[in-house]
Amino acid sequence: MLNPSPYDKLLEQCDLSKVDVFIMNEVEGEQISGEKESEKILKFMRETYPNSKVVLTLGERGSIYNDKNHTYIQEIVPVQAVDTTAAGDTFTGYYIAAVIEGKSEHEALELAAKAAAIAVSRKGASGSIPVRSELDKLY
Repeated sequence: MLNPSPYDKLLEQCDLSKVDVFIMNEVEGEQISGEKESEKILKFMRETYPNSKVVLTLGERGSIYNDKNHTYIQEIVPVQAVDTTAAGDTFTGYYIAAVIEGKSEHEALELAAKAAAIAVSRKGASGSIPVRSELDKLY
């Protein structure tokens, strides 16, 4: 799995066709693809890395999972946002953990969205990231 955050031009020297899963936001997607719109980013990724899976986070518009056979759209979990500092890292960590646990891509997106919702409802960075038991209690 690769989360190209922050994006570095040195990535262009790497063989990204070996990446199984890209997890990136729209800014990183544009830096890799040269495209600004999410559909165009996903099209570029499908054409350039046809065997890779892509998780594209869209901020307040949720996220999209795409591979050569499936597309899943995950809405955000609505909360009163206080601080978005750790949202992306929380989403990424929970998504990866869910995949490692054997959850489906759709289930992993949902868990990651819930965790990110809790994180943005709190101030701070690492202190805003929920522990797993909090998600189990709330959802």
